Amino acid sequence: MVYKVRDEADILEDNVRFHRALGVDFFVIVDTGSTDGTLEILERYERAGFVRLERVQGGIHDMKRGGEEEITRIASEMGADWVIHNDADEFWWPAVGNLKDALKSVGEQFGMVVAPRTEFVARPGEGSFADRMTVREARFRRPAKSAHRANPRISLRGPHPVEIWAGGSPYRGLVGKPVLRTGAEHREDDPLELLIAPTFPVGVLHFPVRSFEQYRRRVEIARDNGQLERNPDARAVRDAYEEGRLEEVYERLTLDDAAVARGIDEGWLVEQTGFRDCLAACPDPLAGGETGTVGTPPDGDGPTLDDLRDDAMYAITRYIQTQAHRAAKHRRQAAEVRGVKRRLKRRSRTLRKRTRRLQRIESSVWWRLRPRAPRFIRRLLARGRR
Repeated sequence: MVYKVRDEADILEDNVRFHRALGVDFFVIVDTGSTDGTLEILERYERAGFVRLERVQGGIHDMKRGGEEEITRIASEMGADWVIHNDADEFWWPAVGNLKDALKSVGEQFGMVVAPRTEFVARPGEGSFADRMTVREARFRRPAKSAHRANPRISLRGPHPVEIWAGGSPYRGLVGKPVLRTGAEHREDDPLELLIAPTFPVGVLHFPVRSFEQYRRRVEIARDNGQLERNPDARAVRDAYEEGRLEEVYERLTLDDAAVARGIDEGWLVEQTGFRDCLAACPDPLAGGETGTVGTPPDGDGPTLDDLRDDAMYAITRYIQTQAHRAAKHRRQAAEVRGVKRRLKRRSRTLRKRTRRLQRIESSVWWRLRPRAPRFIRRLLARGRR
């Protein structure tokens, strides 16, 4: 399992303990500048021998410029069978058994698993997030995460399926219209390596907002990474932070008992206490707890395989349509840029013609004699009067 962290001390130990108990053998974790005790937690697990800790000073943009690909390659070099892309506030929840069972169920011909994601809603109060946050969105329709077989030729710019491939450009196998080909092209000599599996045995439980203090730190990190300038909502959070009104925003994000009850009645929220109970059963890995000793409850309140299948296909459809919309937007922008360039070129050509015409005029004999013309005309007029 690989992920990057910054100031996640309130949830990090639960995350490592949970995934270790459900079958994760080793973790490659990058700390990007924590100051809240996260590093000290990771160093303990590093000494225990099942965490490789990398330290990077920088934000999310630095990780996007090759950092996530680098830690993925590290996991491959260390002999991983599967690489799971995670965050400290996300918990991979198999529909049946543990994570080893889930990934073993994937056919050998497939190299990537799409894991649809859901969010647990923010709840008031203090103390353990798992005890308070037992209500989540009914569907797993948030942007999906991914796990893939280790591959030394991995190319990656993020943890989502649309951002991961192996080898060269995935365009290499696409074949265009027959009229545009120069030869017969009916087979792929270099097929894709990380085929997405048609089964979806795991969902991701996301706990993004757990307390006001944790939320405030998230806002500060987002501000440092320039993420609070993206859109009107982000700028509203920025203004609230700068004006000392951030707690008001946090309270609007938090659902009280009445709001939760309405959400459950309306069907867009469900209660899932099974995660809380499963987490409590996970042994401390620093006290000798072994990997793969815990599985999800067989008759629990988590999603079924059918639920995960339907929601994963929804997430994949969103990816495809989002990419299509983005491609169309880029084509429109490119067409507008070409139009502007053409207009500038025409204007530049017209300006050059006018400049050359003016230069010809200024270099003519007439133009050089121009200051003498009035005097010459006056002389002619005077001779005529005589």
